[in-house]
Amino acid sequence: MSKDTKNAKKASKAQPGKGEPHERPAIARKKAQVEEFKKEFSESKNIVVLDLRKLPDKLLQGMRKKLRENGTRIRMAKSTVLKRALESAGKPKELIDLFDKPAAIIFSQMSPYEVNKFLKSNTMDVAAKPGQIAPSDIIVPAGETSLPPGPALSELKAAGINAQIRGPKISVAKDSTVVKAGEEITLEKAKALQTLGFKPFKVNANILLAYDGEYVYSPELLDISAEALAPEFATSLRDAFNMSVNAAYPSEQNIELLVVEAFRQGMNAGINGEIYSPESIEQLLARSIRGGLALSELNLEAAAPSKEEPAAAKAPKEEPKAETSPDASAGEEKKPEESG
Repeated sequence: MSKDTKNAKKASKAQPGKGEPHERPAIARKKAQVEEFKKEFSESKNIVVLDLRKLPDKLLQGMRKKLRENGTRIRMAKSTVLKRALESAGKPKELIDLFDKPAAIIFSQMSPYEVNKFLKSNTMDVAAKPGQIAPSDIIVPAGETSLPPGPALSELKAAGINAQIRGPKISVAKDSTVVKAGEEITLEKAKALQTLGFKPFKVNANILLAYDGEYVYSPELLDISAEALAPEFATSLRDAFNMSVNAAYPSEQNIELLVVEAFRQGMNAGINGEIYSPESIEQLLARSIRGGLALSELNLEAAAPSKEEPAAAKAPKEEPKAETSPDASAGEEKKPEESG
């Protein structure tokens, strides 16, 4: 190839009027996306990274529609675009490292806790799959099914379901535990549950990380509910209040109690130290009056003449009786009576 041919090819790749080569449309689109996401990352108050793994598309689209009503948007793009946009916007490295796995971005004015609460409250029932571990007992309740008699009966019985033919339909005679908690779901049991249209599991979207412009929130932190924290907050508030009162540290919550306690202590000090003030004078006077009355009563008792008790009337003295010995009385014999 001649030198002129090579120069002609280079010239054909260059933009008109510029010495730079043409940029491929795909690269130009990626650059535009990076700038677009960079702007959104810079302007959005809260950034939530949504885990797309095992998330049903039907549930994702339903949430997207609901969130759009309050100005919240779910955006998706290639991981390279999101990483570069996050880096350009100066966001934490923890967020950038998440995009090695399928993930989406939620831009919202809601706090990360509010977004997480919304995601947890939007669930979808899903069927059991072979190989899954049951988190709880899977119980098929008793009742009539929509299945006609046929091969389905054997299929249900093979899965341990107490199925019987009653009339034109197959019925479950009594509640049947198909899989116990912690057990693996076999192919036969999963197929029987799907035949019944029984969806024992609920699925919801999960957050990988969230960022509010200041702090990065992990899923474990976001899962802490207000109901769980309320008792701990109440205990902490009570302990802090008691500590501030005991330390006499004034605050908006304890100032009234501290003022009352200070007034009480001041009153006691004034009364015990006999310090006259508008607040203590009344009680000091009352105490002086009580002391004076007690002293006057003591003086009156000391000055009163002593009164002798009247002598008790003397009882007449009894003359002593002559004592007779028992021997003498016993030795005396009665004289015989003289006959007339």
